[in-house]
Order: sequence, then structure tokens, then C-alpha cells
Amino acid sequence: MQKLNIDEVKPSMVLAATVKDKDGNILFLKGVELTERHIIILNNRDIKKVVVEGCPVKRETGADEGSFKEIDRRFSTAGSHPMVLKIRDIIKELLI
Repeated sequence: MQKLNIDEVKPSMVLAATVKDKDGNILFLKGVELTERHIIILNNRDIKKVVVEGCPVKRETGADEGSFKEIDRRFSTAGSHPMVLKIRDIIKELLI
């Protein structure tokens, strides 16, 4: 899953979460394959982000070695539990 800004959403992406408007009305259910029309509706309803299946967008974040060292520093006090290490690695992967 990946949370995307609406300007990153492309047709054929599949919603991984139901999308509701600001009043709580359901616009699209989880599992809907987005079309151009869906994206227009999302823009018109002022939806800023949606969650889609997979990891379809690689972002240029400019992550450098310093960013990875900072993540390691912040996780250094969390111990070496496998789940903690997995979370740390996922965060690093998202920066790539």
C-alpha cells in the first residue's frame, strides 16, 4: 500500500482503502480500479490523498547517507527486537 497525493494518482491504480468526502460520504470503495473520471471526481471533491495497492510510485526524496544515519540514531534506543528492526528498514526503504 502507498498513500499518494492526488496528483500522483494514475488510471488503473487500485484503491486499498475506501475514500470518503469531508462529510463522511463514501465516494469509492476499497478495490475500485481508478479511471480518469474517478480522478476528476476526487479532485472536484477536494480529496488530497488516497491509499492505493502496491507501491506504484517511487519518489525522488533526495535521501542521503545522513538521512539513513539519523534513522539509525533514532532507532538505536529501541532495541534489537526483529519487529523494531523491520520497521526501521521499511522507513529506510520508503526514503529510497
